[in-house]
Amino acid sequence: MKPHIDMIGFKKRIVYFDLLKGIAIFLVVMGHVLTMCIRGVDAAFLFKFIGQVHMPVFFFISGYMTYKGTEQGGWARPKLGKRFLQLIVPFVVMSALWVWYFPHSHLESPLHDNLPDLYRSYWKDGYWFTLCLMQLCIVYWPVSVVMSRIKRLWAQVMVAAIVYGGLAALSMAFADEEANLDLAGVGLLARFFPVFMMGVLAHCHKDGFNRLWHSEWALLPAIVVGALSFYAVVYPWDLPWLPVYAEFISIPVMHACLMVVALAMIEPWSNREYGEGCRPSMIARFFNHLGSESLGIYLCHYFFLFPLTMLRQPVTDMGLATLPLAVISAAVTLCIIGVTLLVMRLIKCSRVLGFLMLGKPLR
Repeated sequence: MKPHIDMIGFKKRIVYFDLLKGIAIFLVVMGHVLTMCIRGVDAAFLFKFIGQVHMPVFFFISGYMTYKGTEQGGWARPKLGKRFLQLIVPFVVMSALWVWYFPHSHLESPLHDNLPDLYRSYWKDGYWFTLCLMQLCIVYWPVSVVMSRIKRLWAQVMVAAIVYGGLAALSMAFADEEANLDLAGVGLLARFFPVFMMGVLAHCHKDGFNRLWHSEWALLPAIVVGALSFYAVVYPWDLPWLPVYAEFISIPVMHACLMVVALAMIEPWSNREYGEGCRPSMIARFFNHLGSESLGIYLCHYFFLFPLTMLRQPVTDMGLATLPLAVISAAVTLCIIGVTLLVMRLIKCSRVLGFLMLGKPLR
C-alpha cells in the first residue's frame, strides 16, 4: 500500500498552490482579454464565470500562507513592513505607469488618465488586488492577537464572522460598485475577507481541512451549493425577492464551495504530475511557472493588452457560445502572457526594477 501523501505538507503544498495560482492568473488575463480587448461580451457566461473564480483562489492561498503558528501554540503576527514593500510599492509604481500609458494603449475601456481618479475608483483600474491584500494583512494583525487566545474552531469562526459583519457594514456605507467609487477600498476588502480567513483557518486546522475535501460526501454538496450561490451572485435580477444584503452571505458560501471543488479537482492532477518518480508534463510545468510568477504577471500584463476591435462585431453578431469564445480568448491570452514573461525577465535583471515593479525583495 502506497503511503499517503500529505497534500498540505511543505513540498506538496507549494507545488499544489502554484498550480492553482497558475490557472487562476491565466484566467485573470483571459478575463481582461474579454472585457478590455474584445469588449462588449461582459454579459457572456464565460466572462461571468471567470470573474467569480480566479481571485478567491489567490486570497485563499494568501490567507493560508499568512498564517504562522508560534511555539506557544498562538498565532504569529504578519510582517506588515515586508508586506508593504512587496505589495504597496509596486502598486504605486505600476498604477502610476499605467495611468501614463493607458491613453497610448488605444483600449476603449472606461479607465482613468490620472491617479486621483484611479485611487477613488472601486476597482483601481485593475490594480486593486495588491492594495486589498495589504488591507487584509492589516485587519488580520489584531485578529491574530484575538485568535491566539482562542483554541476552538467554532469560536474562531465567530470572531471572523463578527469582523466580517463590521467590514460589510463599512462597505455598504462607503463603497458603491455601480458608481465605481470606493476611496478606502472597503468594498473589496469586505468581499474577500471571508475567503482569506478560510485559508488562514485551513492552515491552522489543516488535518480537519484535509479530511474535508478528501471526503466523498463533501464534493457533491459543494458543487450543488456552489452553483446555486453562483447563480444568486451573478444573476441577482432573476431573484428579486432576495434582500440587498444577501450577497454578503452568498459570496462567502460560493467562495467556500469553490475552494473545496478546486482543491479536490487539482489534487489528483498534482499527484500524478509531481508524485515520486514522475516527470511533469509541459502543461503542468507551464501552470506551475505561471503560479510562481503570478504577482509579476498581474502587475505587468495590462501593458500588453491590445484592442481587438475587428473581433468585437463578429463575436457579437455570431453570439458565440462559451467554447469558441474561450478558444479565441485563450489564444490571445497565451500571446500576452508570453510577452509579459519575457519583459519580466528583463526587469528582473535589475534588482531595483524588480523591487519597484514586481515586488521582488532587494536582497
